Amino acid sequence: MEETGTVFGTQRMTLRIPNSISNILKKEADKRDLPLNALITKILFKNVSYDMQVNTLPAVTVSDVLFSRIIEKLSESDLQEIAKEGPDIIKKIFVIQGINYTLKEIMDKHFVIMGKYCGWYSFTNTGTGENHRLVFETQLGTKWIEFLMLYVTNILESLKIKIDSKLVHGNVVIFKFTT
Repeated sequence: MEETGTVFGTQRMTLRIPNSISNILKKEADKRDLPLNALITKILFKNVSYDMQVNTLPAVTVSDVLFSRIIEKLSESDLQEIAKEGPDIIKKIFVIQGINYTLKEIMDKHFVIMGKYCGWYSFTNTGTGENHRLVFETQLGTKWIEFLMLYVTNILESLKIKIDSKLVHGNVVIFKFTT
């Protein structure tokens, strides 16, 4: 069955994996209380998603401690200037991948991926229907929260979305709007 480009079901494959990697995978699966197949599928999905979504353009991986220290050194005007570039970067990534620049695609292919695989934040859309409530939670510091609010605001505004409310509470940023 095919639905919006996604094929459901499974396919049996036989792979040769070095014993050293196999042993590591088995230990990790036991530690996570997962079947080995589920762990391998999760790892493959994460790597494919990361490579396709994040590494489409050159990217730098930095520890969250170092990243937080860098962000803390930036002025508010620096944060605003950098955040304004967000929509253009996402548009460029989406054009390369043939993805439409829509709210749904941004949530599914950018917010979710950056949260899961880059550690920027945890992301959820707790709204229903046309009412959206985007929640971003992070542990990367107050300046990062400030940047995140600016970054997401610029993205939503680039989609011509009128934000009804923005709320920062500790390490959580919440956006509410209707489409």
